Amino acid sequence: MTWSTQQLADVAGVTLRSIRHWHSVGLLPEPERLSNGYKQYTSLHLVLVLRIARLANLGFTLEDIAAMLDSEERGRESLRGLRTEIDSRIAELVRIRAEIDELVRLGASPDLSPEALLAMEALGHDPVSRNVAIVLAHLVPKDDNLSFIETVKGAADEFAPINQAILELPDTADATEITALADRAVTAITEFYAEADVPTSVGDAATDRMHADTLTAVATEGMNGAQRRVMRLIVDGVFRGS
Repeated sequence: MTWSTQQLADVAGVTLRSIRHWHSVGLLPEPERLSNGYKQYTSLHLVLVLRIARLANLGFTLEDIAAMLDSEERGRESLRGLRTEIDSRIAELVRIRAEIDELVRLGASPDLSPEALLAMEALGHDPVSRNVAIVLAHLVPKDDNLSFIETVKGAADEFAPINQAILELPDTADATEITALADRAVTAITEFYAEADVPTSVGDAATDRMHADTLTAVATEGMNGAQRRVMRLIVDGVFRGS
């Protein structure tokens, strides 16, 4: 008994597209043709199609399938590898589900990670703080994030007057006023972190500076020239003292 391509697809429970694709990648050999050009598939083709479909449904790649069709031992090795991969995917899905459950519970936007939400508790919920929180959560290693954010939260009240002074600084402020405000901020920051019982570094010096520059760029978006100058002097001063 032989089958046409459509009949083979129907019997095997696969699509015509799948059969054609398996032909194109060399998994399924081309059958003989009748004088009118129609393909005639045999029972061996049917068995091979069923084997390919089975392996594909388990999640193996076409490259793996090609090797497994040639060697049962390779099939056993690939099966163990697939099991390990699936375990990793399940663990990742469980993690994602837990994050989704937490976002649903909080009624939070899905673009905010749990770390970003935590940062917003310390920084505030205004648009600039939200942006800084998103970037901060990305830059700070997850293991260090909680300690880092708790440090920021502890500094919130102490730095509030300085923050307010920066936000009220007019674009016409002179160099003396800008430098004085920056020096005041650097002194407060260095004293606070000297007393804080948490690590303030998240990497080597170059990485820390890059992170600081990135956060400063995000935080100063929309600030006037004098305010940006103060923020730059603060970052420079903190790193000179570290």
